[in-house]
Amino acid sequence: MNQSQSRMFRYAVAEVCVVALLIFVCRVALREPPADKSGHPATVATAPPRIREVTHPLTLADNSSPETTANRLDESATTNAAAIYRQAFALYEALSNEQKQVISDWRTNVDASVEAELCEKIQPICDLMHKAAALTNCDWGVEQPITFATKLPHLARCLSIARAAVWSATHCRADDPTGAVDDLVATSRLGQNLSPALIGHLVDLTIQSRVIDAVTEHASMLAGVGDSRLVQLFNDAHYEEGLYRAIEQEADMGSAEADKLATMPPEEVTRELKGLAGNDSESQSVDTVQVIAAMRQVADLEREYTKALGSSDAEYREWLARLESIRKTNPMAQMFLPVIEQTVDRTQATTVRSAMVVAGFAVMQNGTEALQSHPDPVTGQPFVYTETADGFELQSGYQFKGAPLKLSFK
Repeated sequence: MNQSQSRMFRYAVAEVCVVALLIFVCRVALREPPADKSGHPATVATAPPRIREVTHPLTLADNSSPETTANRLDESATTNAAAIYRQAFALYEALSNEQKQVISDWRTNVDASVEAELCEKIQPICDLMHKAAALTNCDWGVEQPITFATKLPHLARCLSIARAAVWSATHCRADDPTGAVDDLVATSRLGQNLSPALIGHLVDLTIQSRVIDAVTEHASMLAGVGDSRLVQLFNDAHYEEGLYRAIEQEADMGSAEADKLATMPPEEVTRELKGLAGNDSESQSVDTVQVIAAMRQVADLEREYTKALGSSDAEYREWLARLESIRKTNPMAQMFLPVIEQTVDRTQATTVRSAMVVAGFAVMQNGTEALQSHPDPVTGQPFVYTETADGFELQSGYQFKGAPLKLSFK
């Protein structure tokens, strides 16, 4: 392959991999990681840690108007959680920009009068979320099969009402811990009801992280009410199941895109790729066969990834060595696989944090001896316990962002 053809191949990879870059951008924009003062960026280890057993271009844009959303409601509003969530979307959109800004961060303190007004306006949103959380069916009406061009407009709006519900739990329920649990459980359920696509999984993790942070910040109040729903919520969390489904779906989309590309005449593929590259020359061509092969190889690697995570240490190291070799020859693998690796890292971090919440509540109820019954899913040993000025801290052996995961309970 000459230099011009090589350049065109890279352009081809760039076009097909644009979804990976979108996921990167969305991940950074939506990420709400554990509190970390170190300032270190997230890193991807050569051999990412694994949690094998735990007991306990897609777009976020939504250009539809609240009126259009409201008009979509029909008789399914009583049986489809998605229809109820859309009613909550419409109520959220009726808030002013200033009010939306306030509830974007539940840690923000506001004047009592502002808080009271916001609580009154958020209450109907939370009531709808409670109603939706009780349903088992949640159909967003997303086209099937999902492709790289599929629009997922509900994701951004779900994140918005999740913020509203957590703000309600932390500001409007100071004298109503049971109501706070209602809001937090409904918020977590909302995250679970998102699309299994990779970007949907990432938004789910963002929502779950916000719930975990709010729970531990108000742990004393929530643990004292004797409501077991939060412990059950985190005991029953299986984030890796959502991860595996999302990765499998990404692989299916990649294979489908390769199949579609294979049906196009080579000159048509080349012409489209040249248009993307801004190259008007008719003399250059792209090796379509190579592009398709690269796409299919990445899809196969994505399917292998979840199996590798559950393999023995020796098998895992062997697979990683093979993966590293492929990276050097497949530019598409260099773009897609870091997205998968970072998503795996964040999923496992959320799994560990959920286990830490359960352990922390057990400590508050039964003392530090309870840690023996709620071990770190990474090491199998008790979490490291440290008293703090306003509570205590648990530390895991899991490394996230270059440091052990820690969670403070107040």
